[in-house]
Amino acid sequence: MDNKQIIEKAAMTLADLASGGQLNPEQSNKFLQMVQDAPTIIRSSRFVPMKSDSRKIEKVGFGNRILRPAQEGVALKEEDKAKPSTDTVTLNAKEVIAEVNITYDTLENNIEGDNFRNTLMKMIAERAALDLEELILNGDTSASDAYLKLLDGIRKQATSHVYDHAGGGVDRALFKALYKQVPAKYLRNPKQFRFYTSHGTQIEYMDTIAARQSNLGDAAVEGKVPTAFGVPVEGIAMLQPYDTTVDENPATVSDAILTHPKNILVGMSRNISVEVDKDIRERKFIIVLTAKVDAKFEEEDAVAKAINISEEA
Repeated sequence: MDNKQIIEKAAMTLADLASGGQLNPEQSNKFLQMVQDAPTIIRSSRFVPMKSDSRKIEKVGFGNRILRPAQEGVALKEEDKAKPSTDTVTLNAKEVIAEVNITYDTLENNIEGDNFRNTLMKMIAERAALDLEELILNGDTSASDAYLKLLDGIRKQATSHVYDHAGGGVDRALFKALYKQVPAKYLRNPKQFRFYTSHGTQIEYMDTIAARQSNLGDAAVEGKVPTAFGVPVEGIAMLQPYDTTVDENPATVSDAILTHPKNILVGMSRNISVEVDKDIRERKFIIVLTAKVDAKFEEEDAVAKAINISEEA
């Protein structure tokens, strides 16, 4: 196959990515699945497909005791009857966009025939998943970064139970204090919760475990996911350290979040648009992808956050 045939084949393959500028349902579902499968916080969260830009998630539960002493032949008083608490979490998707440029030379050197479309979409999905993780975690409507300014991420949303580690290092006391921040009523099965940390925090904790002469120490050296008080400590790529001031001294610190993975709602619209164009002057293909996303805690009260964690050994 000569270069002309390669470019023509690539043009047809790229054009097949879109159906009227929008992925068809099968392509959309496959793309969403690729985003979900990427090794980010999205994979363990509760993924909520959205048919429109807004979706309400209804919450029903009992926050207090519902059982009362029983008396034969006597009905419960009105004040003793249990009523479920109800609430609504609303996801409002914000639009994000990506433009990918692929030169003819790249195609000539890397064309994969019929697999080209799948390979390209997989690469876009993996990078998009990482970028979405950054927005979901670090979004802040008061930020100077235009992308992060789109929405408030879960880092900012976690406000009810905050523990300040005051520049302390990564140790057992950190996870103990963070664990005790979450109200006991949510910790019925703590093994299903996660300590989400930066990779640096996770490594520092694994290093303290590795120093032990035990099976746990061996497991840490082998790179197995560590636990603290029975809860897995999971490093997240985009939960990165940041510069701040601790006790009037400049410091680089990180955060950690404790919650149930399914308490994190990640909403993404199925209306994913992929449009393709060709620039013959610059000899390149242009692929523009747009999607809509939002993230919320289903129950923010079931979240604890630790701040000002030093990752220095």
